[in-house]
Amino acid sequence: MDRRDFLRLSLGASTGLALTASGAGLAVAKPGPIDQRRVAANVQAIPRGARKGVGLALGDQQGIKQLDSLNVNWFYTWGADYPDVRLTPGFVPMIWGGGAVERGAVDDVVAELGTTHARELLGFNEPDHPEQSAMSVASAISYWPELMASGLRLGSPSPAKVNGTWLKQFMDQAAKKKLRVDFITMHSYPSPNSRAFLNSVQNLHNRYRKPIWITEFAVADWDATPGQPSRYSEQQVMAFMRETVAGLRRMPFVERFAWKTRAEGDPVMGKSALFHKDGSLTRVGQLYRSL
Repeated sequence: MDRRDFLRLSLGASTGLALTASGAGLAVAKPGPIDQRRVAANVQAIPRGARKGVGLALGDQQGIKQLDSLNVNWFYTWGADYPDVRLTPGFVPMIWGGGAVERGAVDDVVAELGTTHARELLGFNEPDHPEQSAMSVASAISYWPELMASGLRLGSPSPAKVNGTWLKQFMDQAAKKKLRVDFITMHSYPSPNSRAFLNSVQNLHNRYRKPIWITEFAVADWDATPGQPSRYSEQQVMAFMRETVAGLRRMPFVERFAWKTRAEGDPVMGKSALFHKDGSLTRVGQLYRSL
């Protein structure tokens, strides 16, 4: 995540609760091994109108109701498995880290395509972060052909520090080895300065000349503590949301974006929360629903 220091508060609790599919009632045959390791993407880019999404750990019925309340076009859960209920927004699976590849998550994604109709696959989550997928560039590159074999459009790994060296080294190695990366994903948790945020998105596109997905973004105050919560007001967060969503929709290379929520009581990001503790929408959540 784009911040002064790596996470002072772990996001692990919010990213590790994805609901797994039971498979009950699904007659989807698991495919055999794919021999061609460099499969070209066989789907078109998403429609420009289908941009707004959210990342949610759908660990219970409340999470599913929260997703339904946001009026989004797509969602992801930081995992590969589709929830065992039918949902209206489109699902985008993620291969969270190397362990997921080892457990056969890519094969699971392919096996569920008849249900999910997924067209994209997100790469590793914050590989430069020791409390997230914690992968070296060499390790990520070694696993990448497994993701390519899915035939889906591939989003780059999402480093915690989008302007750090990890992503550049990965993209350089991918180009050298002729590995396919179809779009760049980014995380950003800035102050409520919409112009600076939109400039960072533009700069990322200028650097790699590929479509951009912002898979996590929200206002954060990384100097906040439980005794001294965020200095930013709800009004500032809402103004940032209005301006950035409008700005992202004006950028033709931005395919998708997803606001990142945290608990209301979180000192760093609580003002960006989409939901109250009871699962109902905050004013920020109501605004996101309306945009």
